[in-house]
Amino acid sequence: MTVISEETTDAVFRFFTEIGILDQLAKAELVRALWPDLSPSEFGVLTHFIRLDHAITPTYLARAFQMAKPSMTAILSKLERKGLVAIRASAKDRRRKFVALTGAGRAAHAEALARVAPLMTERLSGFDVEALAAVLPVLSALREHMDAARNEADGL
Repeated sequence: MTVISEETTDAVFRFFTEIGILDQLAKAELVRALWPDLSPSEFGVLTHFIRLDHAITPTYLARAFQMAKPSMTAILSKLERKGLVAIRASAKDRRRKFVALTGAGRAAHAEALARVAPLMTERLSGFDVEALAAVLPVLSALREHMDAARNEADGL
């Protein structure tokens, strides 16, 4: 068993506390920028589709977002009613569903980004953006590490 020092434990806890606070502040900004068209959860799902650019199952999305399938199904249903995603049954197994981004979904995501970007730029005015850019590789590597651990645990 590995012994972890109190100093290391404190640094890790403070690191994730800062990330949690930043997440809360960023989501509050997103709510203001996206309302009334999208919720942050809907925007997150659209962003996921932009990154993947192919159809996926609701179960996969629920696991990727670490939420219960009914919660993801509710988000997808809202996006489908808005015409931003298309949900279709599998040709092989009609019980299995696939979700894909529509052209309207791609446009809605671009429009949302256009509203969010100036707000975030304004919030970061006077902040050392080079310092922010310097931290991105570390955050990306940590996300990839944690994604891989989640994927292994959840069978993704």
